[in-house]
This record gives sequence, C-alpha cells and structure tokens, in this order.
Amino acid sequence: MNRKQFFKSAARACLACAGASVLGGQEAKPVAGQAEKERKAREMEKRFKEEYLRTLMENIEKELDEKTRTKLMEECGRACARRGPLHKQAQKYKGDVKSFVQDMAQLLGKENAVLDGDTVRWGYPRCFCELVADGPDRLPAPYCLCSVGWVLEMFETVAQKPVRVELVQSVKRGALSCKFLVRL
Repeated sequence: MNRKQFFKSAARACLACAGASVLGGQEAKPVAGQAEKERKAREMEKRFKEEYLRTLMENIEKELDEKTRTKLMEECGRACARRGPLHKQAQKYKGDVKSFVQDMAQLLGKENAVLDGDTVRWGYPRCFCELVADGPDRLPAPYCLCSVGWVLEMFETVAQKPVRVELVQSVKRGALSCKFLVRL
C-alpha cells in the first residue's frame, strides 16, 4: 500500500469512528429519556397502588363490622403465608414450636422470637409485607389483621393445633416494629 492509499484508508476509518461516536451519542439521549419516562411511570403506578390499597382498607373499616373485617383480613394473611417459602419451612417443624422459634430467632433477632411457657413473643424489625412495606407510612387499622392471619397460619402449622394471636403493635400503625403475642 502506498502512502496516499494509507492516508485515505486512515481518513475513512477516522470518519467512520467519528460518525459512530456522534450517532452513539444521539442514541443515548432517547434511551436516557426513555429511562426517565419508565421511572415516572413506575412511580405513578406505585402511588396508584398505595392509594387504591388505602381506599380499600378505609372502606373495609367503614363498611364491614369488626368480626367480618377480622375474618376477611386474617384469611388474606393465611393465604399469603401458605404461598410463601417460609410456610414450607414451618411444615418441617410440625409439633416442635421450640425449635421453630429458636431457628427463627436467628433470622429475626433473638428479641423477635422468644418462647416463654405457652406464649411466643414474635416480631419483625420492619414491615415485611410486599404490598405495603415501601408504601404508605400508615394504613387503617384493619390492614394489619392480615399479618395476624399470617402469624396464625405459621404457628398453627408448627403447633398442629389452633393458636391465638394478638397484635401488640405494627409499623403501619405508627410503631417502629411489628410485635405479636402467640398463645399456644
């Protein structure tokens, strides 16, 4: 290749690189704009779900008597527990509440899983509900009856008998953590 051909080839290569660089930059702008549109759409969807859930809970509280509200929300929590992976784990402990509580204390923290006679002090350091953990700071009181149902299902699975669960406090009702008393 002679010198003239070399410079022509080099010039073409440089122009091709420059063109690709310019086009690459132009393509990046719509992608960035698209990412912003998607972020805004996700945020709007999140707000919609939060408001929908809040309205649903407010109407449940307003329109249903306490017994019906409790049953409805606890059944939702029980169904949620049965669908989750921890329920399969709980089935392995059938009849051995002590071992279940001890093992869960390793996951939740010792202060959140304590067996004291026929009572378990159970808690969470934060809201674990996937529907609302990142959602509204506060929800109407009936919402957390769902968590009561979840705890009921887990401990009845382990204990192999009916238990009673009392909600002591919850994050979505303004507390710093969720706490329950499980009476075996």
